[in-house]
Amino acid sequence: MRKVRKTAGPRAIGSFVGKSARAALVKRGFAQADILSNWATIVGPSLANHSSPEKLNYSGKTNKDATLRVRVASGWAPEFTHFEPLILERINSFFGYRAVLKLKLIQAPILRTIVPKKLPPIPLTEKQQQWITDTTSNVADSELKERLEALAVSMLGSRNRDQS
Repeated sequence: MRKVRKTAGPRAIGSFVGKSARAALVKRGFAQADILSNWATIVGPSLANHSSPEKLNYSGKTNKDATLRVRVASGWAPEFTHFEPLILERINSFFGYRAVLKLKLIQAPILRTIVPKKLPPIPLTEKQQQWITDTTSNVADSELKERLEALAVSMLGSRNRDQS
């Protein structure tokens, strides 16, 4: 007897997007969408704002030594050419093996959202600063204490931003 899978209630649209987008990604050489979704992490926000990976062309039947075609905004090709060895190193370290051998740059308009720059921290209130001091006062390891204080400042600072 064949099992029929029943779904209870509505399903997240994300569960459908992955299946339908996979065919389009594979056609462009991206068997995994990771490089697309992590492009800003791989190349940094400055370069990511002026580029987007277009297609990954593999040579032969292996998943090694591919050429990554990157769409670059006008005027940014020299920057990418200068940083090409570093970009290739970051891409390959992202994959965990030498997946990309070279970049092929195409100067064309970029159709992507701009990666926001980090906002400056909002100062903490005196009460928040005192809470951090009191909470970390019993921590003996100075490096750990410093990192915990920095984490608390970061979290409370972002909370202040949400409330303002």
